[in-house]
Parts: sequence; C-alpha cells; structure tokens
Amino acid sequence: MKYELEEVWFPLSESIMEWDEDFHQLMLGDRLRMNAYKQAIQEVVKPGMIVLDLGTGTGILGLWALEAGAKYLYAIDVNENILSLAVQRFNQAGFSGKYEVFNALSYDVNLPERVDVIVSEILGNLADNEDFVPILQDARKRFLKKEGNMLPSSVYSQLVPVSSIKAHQQIKSKNIKSLNKNYSLERLLQQLAIQSQFNLYYDAILPKNTYLSKPLVVQEFKMEDGDRSTYETFLNFSVNADGIFTGFKGSFVATLSDTVILDISGCNIAAHTTSDCWKHCYLPVENPVKVKPGDEIHLLFSRYYPSKKDSPFRQCYQWSGTIRRHGNTFSTFHHKTGN
Repeated sequence: MKYELEEVWFPLSESIMEWDEDFHQLMLGDRLRMNAYKQAIQEVVKPGMIVLDLGTGTGILGLWALEAGAKYLYAIDVNENILSLAVQRFNQAGFSGKYEVFNALSYDVNLPERVDVIVSEILGNLADNEDFVPILQDARKRFLKKEGNMLPSSVYSQLVPVSSIKAHQQIKSKNIKSLNKNYSLERLLQQLAIQSQFNLYYDAILPKNTYLSKPLVVQEFKMEDGDRSTYETFLNFSVNADGIFTGFKGSFVATLSDTVILDISGCNIAAHTTSDCWKHCYLPVENPVKVKPGDEIHLLFSRYYPSKKDSPFRQCYQWSGTIRRHGNTFSTFHHKTGN
C-alpha cells in the first residue's frame, strides 16, 4: 500500500470487528511493527515456556513464540475467519499439537493453565483506542503466572498540536482513503451516530514540520497498574512556530522488552521509521485557527465509554480547549466521538 505524508485514511481502530484479510496483510507488511515484535519475542520467550498470544490474528506473533522455543501456545482471537489463517500458519510450520486456539473474546476464555508470557498487539495508534487496558488487566489477573512477563510491559500515549491544512481539507470534503470498499467513512459515521466528520479521529502520517509545540504525554500505562480505561488529562501546549492550528497528532511508545522500544511517532515513510498499519492518530478541529509563538493551547483530553456500548471495543474520546494569547482566550474548540 502506498501513502503520502498528511494523507488522511480511514480510522481502522474504529472498525475492529470488520477487519479483513487486506488489513491483516497490511500489518504483516509493516516493517516497523514486525521487526520490533520479532526481536522482542525472541528476547522474552525462552525454551519450555507456555505462551498466550492474545488477539493472535493471522498468528505471526504466536509463530515467533513457538520458533523461540515455547513449549505450548494458546491463541485467542474474536475473528473466526482470520483465526483459521493462524491455524494454517502453525500447522504449515510444523507445530501441530503444540497449540490451542480460542475463537472468543478473552473475557470469555478460561485457560487450562497459567502462562509464562502474554504477547499482545491490541494497540491502536493512540495506544488505548482498541481498549487494550481492561483486556490486558483481565488477562494478567487470570492467565499470567505470578513471575510471568507481559509483552508489551508498558505503553504511553502522546499528543502534539499540528498545522496541516492538507489533512484538514481532506476531512472537510470527506475525501478519505481506505484499504477497500469494506471501510466506508459514511457508514462508520452512521454506525457511531456521529453527525460531523470532525468528531472522529483518523489515520495519517503527520511529519514534524507540522508541529506547533513539543509533544506531551497523555497517559502512561503499566500492566501492573490499576484501571486507567477512563480518564481526563489537562495539557498546556506552548506554541513555538507560526502556523494554522488544525488539530492534534497522537501516537504511542511501547516498551516491548528490556531492549526493544516501539515508537510509532516517526514520519519517514521511505526509511520505514513510521508504521504502515497504525500511521498516526489525527484528531481534527473543525475551525482552523492562526497561531504564533507564545500562544497557548489548553487541552482537556478525555477517554470514556458511551452510554450504550454496542461493541466490546467501543470507547469515546473528547478533545476540548481554548487558545490564549497574552492570557486572553481568543478561540475555543470542542469535539467528541460519542455521547
């Protein structure tokens, strides 16, 4: 798949239950993702270990665990068709009889034993926009041995205000790229009961020359911590460049192992320092605002669950705030992805 800087794409983390083979092929071709996870699994998984691959998809992470010497693998995925591809992968690699698959949500699974390592890649490009926090906390509590390891062990999300008229115009005109016809922006807006296309986030590679400030950490998630699936975070960005404020770029940094850090904030497509499948998270504002150095962008960023949760992966975000100059507010913005 070819894409360009500041090109806006369908938000795939908002359509988990519709993921098809095209999307899984996109993940398999993502060099940043694949190289980091393969190296981390080879480092963490030791011969004789019992491993759980949570959200196994086509099974590549589970396969690497088996190749690293795992004694037995449990693999969980909610998509039956994609899970069948994982079974084929395991069998073709000669691991028949060394794994068991579960076609279900992990909440509904009971394993016959506890595992040494839980491997997962249920991260969205804003870290928690695939609801990984409660899923992995439940898995850690019920599936992992006391001395076991989680991969990743910690993750933090970050935001930075950006100036991207190109990306903003694409959203305004609803000119959004997608993998295939199965991913329709109009259908997604209807499903989520969202009236304005600006009350949704998108996938896009936003380079550093669009930054209006330094990135700030939104939330840090450590797998042994308590529940952080809902929160409000106040951030104050000091503008350091002239530009037109059009929204925020979101990304994450994940610690996969002692030596492997996965950072998706990069923007060099040719050098593969950016992610083909995640890209970045673009949270737009409907009304662009001209800003200059010294201005302040005050942001209240919230994550919450909708009043009616019709999907196990459905969560909402709100990004609201003010823009100030010399202490005086001259513009406001308010957006949210659900009620």
